[in-house]
Amino acid sequence: MSTSANPLHVAGGSPQFIDGGYIELVAVIGTGAYGVVYLAVDSRYPQPVYRAIKCMRRSGLDERQKHFQRREMGLHRLASGHPSIITMDRIFEEGDYIYVVMDYGDEGDLFSMITDKKRYVGDNELIRNVFLQLLDGVTWMHSLGISHRDIKPENIVCSQDGTRVRICDFGLATSEERSSEFGCGSTFYIAPECLGDWFPENKTYPTRSGDIWSLGVILVNLVCGRNPWRIASPSDESFNSYLADPHFLRKILPVSDECLYILTQIFTVHPEERITLPVLRQLVSKVETFSMSVDELRHAHISAQQKIAATQPPVLLSLPKEDDSWSEQEELFAYDDDLETPSLRSDSDSPRYPLCLSPTTSSNGESLPPTPNLIPDECITFAHQPQSPQFWEYVPKATFEYEHNQRSTDVHIKGSSLFTYNSAPTTYAQ
Repeated sequence: MSTSANPLHVAGGSPQFIDGGYIELVAVIGTGAYGVVYLAVDSRYPQPVYRAIKCMRRSGLDERQKHFQRREMGLHRLASGHPSIITMDRIFEEGDYIYVVMDYGDEGDLFSMITDKKRYVGDNELIRNVFLQLLDGVTWMHSLGISHRDIKPENIVCSQDGTRVRICDFGLATSEERSSEFGCGSTFYIAPECLGDWFPENKTYPTRSGDIWSLGVILVNLVCGRNPWRIASPSDESFNSYLADPHFLRKILPVSDECLYILTQIFTVHPEERITLPVLRQLVSKVETFSMSVDELRHAHISAQQKIAATQPPVLLSLPKEDDSWSEQEELFAYDDDLETPSLRSDSDSPRYPLCLSPTTSSNGESLPPTPNLIPDECITFAHQPQSPQFWEYVPKATFEYEHNQRSTDVHIKGSSLFTYNSAPTTYAQ
């Protein structure tokens, strides 16, 4: 029986035990640059309990990496205990590793609940209930001086029926009220001020307001099952159309006037003008319906047909007749088929915007620490070779040597002005 496990290898073959044999590592459920998350069985209790165990190295790290590690664990522990935050049970050290014991959400995440089970569209009470849980969780974090900075459906654990949600993954969380770490977040959910391209004269941005923006995108996800735009950047056509006319959202998304008003209070480019969490809670609590009415949806179908016909070969849309007894949810799903807005996609399908990557943050998407924090000879691991033009556009001037193995790609930062693949002849010059 092994008393310590190597977090760089999948638990398999002979059983792997830690914590004096009380915890068995069953399977890998997540991997990152500096650690692995295991599904584990905790036998300390009368009935075995499933846990999620984050396993991180504590040796061979530089001071910056140790800081990121301490920051994630400290902020998660501080926020733990709220009903809307995944619980951190305990932390212990064994051998060369640190183990963080957390609740295991075997029910799945909000992303799969929205995209696979289509649980929320058309259910006003459920949308309100779930969104207020998330809002209360963010309010709790902010009251403790914590900004999450990566709120998205993949970082929200759900109950089996989708009625209870909890926020997880504090890898990008910070206690700083203002930060100079631009580009910290995920593409669809990152706020404009975090990108650094709207106000280039600003050297820092407020961190709390970005969480409110992310909540706004999640509200759109819950109501419509879509994203309003790919990124809140001047380069995004949909976002620019929204800035020119906020009612543009009703042309591309089946949201009610009440919901549109809330979204316009969230989606303000100037963070100081963004709605506060207490006011947001009041507004959401009073909403009667988040979606268009059936009549509005039928008209929206016609508008969508006209819009498509004007730009593409004629497309025949199946519209319900006046005497059809379609439910509002069926209307919403039919409308969803006509939308040109981005669908929800996981990080494995779509690259993240370059992140402020901490040593314990999963890097399944194409992510990278912001320019000021890159350290020569540091190693970052990607689950796949980065291909996105955005990745190469925003990474700083450095050489990255990619060493491939069966599971990941190691990136060694050498401090040169070229991007070089050891495994491919292509050289990327910035």
